[in-house]
Amino acid sequence: MFIMKKTTIFLILLNTVCYLFSQNYQMTWQQCYGGEESDKARDITLIFDGYFIVGNTLSSNGDISFNHGSSDIWLIKTDSIGNIICEKTYGGSESEGCQRIIPDGDGNYFLIGGSNSADGDISNDPFPDTWDYWIVKIDNNGNIIWEKIVGGNGDETLWTGTVTNDGGIVAFGWSGSEYGDVSINYGLYDMWMIKLNSDGDIEWDFTLGTDWQDYGQAIIQTSDGGFLVGGSSKLTGGGNLDCDNHGQADAVLIKLDSLRNIEWQHCYGGSDYEGVNTIIELNDGYLISCFTHSDDGDVTGYHGEADIWILKIDLYGNIIWEQCFGGNKGETAYHISTNSNDEFTVIGYTKSNNGDVSGNHSLNEYDTDLWMYKLSNNGELLWQRCFGGEGSEATPGLSFGVIKKSDNNFVIAAQTDYGPSYDVHCTPHGGFNDEDYWLFELKDCAYYAPATPATLCGADTACSAGGAATVYTVAPAQNAWSYEWQLLPETAGTINGDSTTATVNWAENYEGAAVITVRSQNDCGQSAWSEPKYTQVQTCLGTEEIPAETTALRVYPNPAKDWAAFNYTLPNNKTKGVIKIVDTKGVFITSFTITGKAGQKIWDTRKLKPGIYFYTLNVSEYSRSGKIVISK
Repeated sequence: MFIMKKTTIFLILLNTVCYLFSQNYQMTWQQCYGGEESDKARDITLIFDGYFIVGNTLSSNGDISFNHGSSDIWLIKTDSIGNIICEKTYGGSESEGCQRIIPDGDGNYFLIGGSNSADGDISNDPFPDTWDYWIVKIDNNGNIIWEKIVGGNGDETLWTGTVTNDGGIVAFGWSGSEYGDVSINYGLYDMWMIKLNSDGDIEWDFTLGTDWQDYGQAIIQTSDGGFLVGGSSKLTGGGNLDCDNHGQADAVLIKLDSLRNIEWQHCYGGSDYEGVNTIIELNDGYLISCFTHSDDGDVTGYHGEADIWILKIDLYGNIIWEQCFGGNKGETAYHISTNSNDEFTVIGYTKSNNGDVSGNHSLNEYDTDLWMYKLSNNGELLWQRCFGGEGSEATPGLSFGVIKKSDNNFVIAAQTDYGPSYDVHCTPHGGFNDEDYWLFELKDCAYYAPATPATLCGADTACSAGGAATVYTVAPAQNAWSYEWQLLPETAGTINGDSTTATVNWAENYEGAAVITVRSQNDCGQSAWSEPKYTQVQTCLGTEEIPAETTALRVYPNPAKDWAAFNYTLPNNKTKGVIKIVDTKGVFITSFTITGKAGQKIWDTRKLKPGIYFYTLNVSEYSRSGKIVISK
């Protein structure tokens, strides 16, 4: 069962340094999870109320409640901002590892990885002394629905997989077995795919290989119901892989129909080593992320050690364009996604700080940063940025997880072994060199910044007698999560509100102009303040004490254009008073002295700007206020 956990949220608003083309990516929150040993996240998927993060753990303390033995699969369930809801380990007394978590489309999930155990959560392993594929189906709470060991008398490595249209799973990696669940063996290691239905029953297996070493590394089910699989092979002959080899090992793609008949296969590469990491389907072909060590053959633009090599191919495997990305120390990419503007986002890791790469935070050449960049539809590098700390945020040769929430919003599950430093704001539980899961969200705040609220609605005049209250409202602002309200001067009273409504409680007997503004906010920051709302506040004392039959002040026309007339009758046999006029900011406009018990004063408004103005008649201790609109 799950153990409940509580963690601390880090809400981080970073000033982003952008390269090449302006982007405003901010790490809006992050979290680390782990124990005193090594804990490495491998994949992440979106669930109804947050995320599932899966990987491998050697720990039995900290955030990890239980360890079956050596290395376990460790699953964390979090809310939408990374708080641990619960966690669970899966495994036996030996070692287990997980590479992917894949939704089945029906509210459950497949964990795909490997096992070297024959006890604990592993119910049946016919070959207990070897590594096998281990597929576990879980529900939304992490409970095991079923689990299945598949393999043979040799070692199997499960690298990836894909959900099929019927709700089953095809697991893909490589096999060194000659019998067992493996029907055909061509050589030392073969690419091996096996299909389980939604209940965990084996439906078929299929081998692709030569008489030497062939590694399966990427698979998708294509829109026609077939499969496109990729890997790395030396292509020595003797099996069903047959294309022209360029060198040590080529990146190989094989297109299968729904019955696993080979429709076409292609080899890509140069004189050194290549392999396939990721495949996505496009309307007019496929985009492939490979690694390369070559600077010849099909490869151009090589930087050094290992580059990310991106190929766009047509529906028959012919290269449309290819391009290398990286520096002189080594890069690999495990995520590609298409954007709505026909651009591509690539996320991998880098050891370099030259060539295409700038901003690497690592202290030495052996450590890695996560590396994100965008490409145009024809492979031109548009933008790039590194994320990480002084240590390593990815393990070379092992994957990490990415969720694309939109073109400009990603959640990444990787690991970190050193912090706090630079982008890493937590200290790994095991200290330096013992990794924690590292989970964070990235947003391009140029698209997600909260909008400045519109003009407020509320009274233009108010009375402060008795600490009266006035309510102000504002229309919802785009991307706003909450609102901050402001009242100036502070001596005017207090303002309370965090939504689109706020209440001002006026200070007893405050008199003068008050300014109310509001700004919106979210995890990308705060907007500018809205246009000010001006309210003329009076004590309103004395107006009730002036007998109605002896006091009058009439202003007309209202709205006025060129002139306004003030007809007055003064109280209590008074014969002198002052009419004062201010604008909505409380700025003095003019004043008139009036004399006599009753009379009229004409105000010339021809030179005034259109707007609202406030007038106050003061007679000894008595006052009467109002507003007039000047309209041109």
